[in-house]
Amino acid sequence: MAHHLHRNTSPPPCFLRLPSPALRLSLLLLITLALLYAFSVFLLNPSSFSRRLLPPPPPCGVAAADLSAGRWARAHPRLLYDGSCPFHRNAWNCLRNEREGMDSINSWVWLPDRCGGQPIPRIDPAAFLGSMRGRKIGFVGDSLNENFLVALLCTLRSADGGAKKWKRKGAWRGGYFPKFDAVVAYHRAVLLAKYTWQPVDNSAHLGQDGVKGTYKVDIDVPADDWANVTKFYDVLIFNTGHW
Repeated sequence: MAHHLHRNTSPPPCFLRLPSPALRLSLLLLITLALLYAFSVFLLNPSSFSRRLLPPPPPCGVAAADLSAGRWARAHPRLLYDGSCPFHRNAWNCLRNEREGMDSINSWVWLPDRCGGQPIPRIDPAAFLGSMRGRKIGFVGDSLNENFLVALLCTLRSADGGAKKWKRKGAWRGGYFPKFDAVVAYHRAVLLAKYTWQPVDNSAHLGQDGVKGTYKVDIDVPADDWANVTKFYDVLIFNTGHW
């Protein structure tokens, strides 16, 4: 049996047709120009590129520097509460007692340098209590924290007309906001550390230099005024100017 072999003399199929040398040169020049433009934009204005990579700055009043870097200015803002607030002690209720100069005292606002001349946004009582729904906030410290607490209670009261006084767990004062099931209270602590009075033992030394005794301060032991209520609160706010 005769076998006939036929050689395929047709050219192989062309899977990729390369561009002409002139076209390849044009593409290379185009890519080079695009890269040069991108690098020139970055080198001339790198901040615009870095801004795309960095997260946006925090809102006004959120950054730590907003509390110290800025200036006071008069703006006559609307008061968030009046003299009818029940959380004030009568002798310290400047609005009810019509203290002289209250209009001037309440006319100042703080303008952080970072905020472009805009004041720190005022607290939104309803939004604040909404975020603290079902929680308990405790203030611990001396009269600085007490004054801040009273102002906060009176401000938050505008969002809950059913707010009432709250004094439990050894708190000096506080408020309960039933609409939000939230508690805001204050525990007085002259020092955050435990301290005890130690009178002079030897009566012969009494009267010398007017010293009748000393206070022993254990800076590594928390004061009983607040150490026993830490598990009750979800948030504790301390004075930081002393032990």
